[in-house]
Amino acid sequence: MVYRVDCSRWGRFFQVPCSVVDEHIKLSDGEFIKVLLCILCGNSNIIDTDKLSGQAGVSVRTVEDSLRYWAGLGVISLYDENGGDVKAVGQTSEPCAAVQPKAEDPKPKTVVRYSPKDLSDKINKNGELKLLTDDVQRILGRTINATETAGLLNLYEYYGFSAASILMITDYCHKLGKDRFAYIERVAKDWFERGITSYSDVENEIIAQSKIRSYEYKTAKAFGINSKLSKRQQEYIDSWRSMGFSIEMLEIAYEKCMDAKNTLSFSYIDGIVKNWAGKSISTPEQVSREEQRFADSNKKKKQMSDNGSKSTSYDLDEWEQYAMNFDPNRGGDKQ
Repeated sequence: MVYRVDCSRWGRFFQVPCSVVDEHIKLSDGEFIKVLLCILCGNSNIIDTDKLSGQAGVSVRTVEDSLRYWAGLGVISLYDENGGDVKAVGQTSEPCAAVQPKAEDPKPKTVVRYSPKDLSDKINKNGELKLLTDDVQRILGRTINATETAGLLNLYEYYGFSAASILMITDYCHKLGKDRFAYIERVAKDWFERGITSYSDVENEIIAQSKIRSYEYKTAKAFGINSKLSKRQQEYIDSWRSMGFSIEMLEIAYEKCMDAKNTLSFSYIDGIVKNWAGKSISTPEQVSREEQRFADSNKKKKQMSDNGSKSTSYDLDEWEQYAMNFDPNRGGDKQ
């Protein structure tokens, strides 16, 4: 499809260096490009990061990273308030710089940040990394940018995940509908902090998380919930799962809740489930027996109450009849 664009109706223009499009746009993060366009559109060489943040709709931290990123590529020159040259993020006079974590940090010894060119060279020279990058892009169905590629390399080099583990995490997040690489990184880093790093550990964690999500989904379906579960609702469901209750049992609890309140109440259902747990009731058959026992107990109490009332009434009538027929002179009934 070919389109014709009419620019004559536009207002003022501003210039964009051709190198941005020719060399960097494919690998550059979209938010970084937004920041650069706002800078180029401005009429001042003084940048207020707070104002630029509001104009571009990104965080101040992203603005700071963007400035250093474009300065590192030579698109802009960046100076501090004293006129000193500001280096790009993670760069020194060498192609890359190593950042040492704190001594108590459980992470590996160093994390290395690369310039876009060094990053591209490193990926292309490492067959496993190249294949990993291609497979991640295949799973996500798109080309990942330089920031995302750096994050991928970070998981591989700094956090020590194998290529197979990273692919498995990426595929897991993709199936959850979470294709932003920032989310994939967050999941991987969280698992790293919990000691989940080997392929088998990652596989077991995904299986466990999948079971939890399946339990949540089936519970929501049983309760007729079509919207996203709240955090508190997830906590209730997770506690029922931890107690070992099946979805069938939760359906029974839901029906009891609706019979009693005519509306869904997680706290009410939680009370039913905890009552079952206290009585070691875990199957529908046990629920039926408990209900029968409760019904028999109530029936017996009612019968005792009714019999007690009738016995009192019968005795009074009998004594009244006896008194009417009693002859004190004969010491017995009247003849």
